[in-house]
Amino acid sequence: MRIPADERASLNHVERLGLAFAGWMNETPAVQRAFYWLNLRLQRRFVMLGTSRRTHLIGLERVASLEPDRGVIMAANHRTFLDQFFILAHLVEHLGFWRRWFFPVRSNFFYDNPLGILVNFLASSCNMYPPIFRPRAKRGVTRASLDFLIEQLRSPETFVGIHPEGTRGRGPDPYELLPAEPGFGRVLLQSQAIVIPVFINGISDNLARETVYNYTGSGPPVIVAFGAPVDLSSLDGEDPRLLRNQVKAGRRVLADVARLAEEERDLRQRLAAGKAS
Repeated sequence: MRIPADERASLNHVERLGLAFAGWMNETPAVQRAFYWLNLRLQRRFVMLGTSRRTHLIGLERVASLEPDRGVIMAANHRTFLDQFFILAHLVEHLGFWRRWFFPVRSNFFYDNPLGILVNFLASSCNMYPPIFRPRAKRGVTRASLDFLIEQLRSPETFVGIHPEGTRGRGPDPYELLPAEPGFGRVLLQSQAIVIPVFINGISDNLARETVYNYTGSGPPVIVAFGAPVDLSSLDGEDPRLLRNQVKAGRRVLADVARLAEEERDLRQRLAAGKAS
């Protein structure tokens, strides 16, 4: 990731260390290939242990029929830190398109705290990369992160898991979506990646508890609804640098996520009533 020296200087020493380490993990081909294998053989299976018996997938055929000629963005609602890892674990179980995975994440904790750097390494092999910095003084680094994602998405072997909302929805209603972040719209429009909307519900941040639920049958079902690629053709030719176009793109994707939420809600109700096939 190319970051101008003056922008890098805006980071403190812990942030620079976290960024350098995660960059080495993700941008050194031999290292990336080694941890890709580890993700497939160990970390993916660890995630599956917590939810495989409780999982219901909707619309997987909409993704299975893809023949990607460029990168794929998986745009999902955001309720827990496990959302994207869980989605990817099940996709890899059924599909094999991708060789590089990126999950851009807010820098808080994962890049400004030594413990967060360790958690990023242990939980994801530093696939929570690149970081998104909120402070105004560090926005130059965030621009470099978005440029990195746009460049990587030119390859059909790239999978980027993004939460359009930018932060977790903490309210009591899992079907209430927050507004999309403009940076998300910029990546969509400039990368011209294939965008798959996803709605996930029923999982928490506590993987140990989820694993117990999985084997005792005491937890709620975990339902993931996949949509067809989002049609952004109405924005063809529009300037991706303009905020209004970035907002339009984000809203268009979230509208599809909201429709998937209704599919998920319907299946959850049928499962509760014992009417699902």
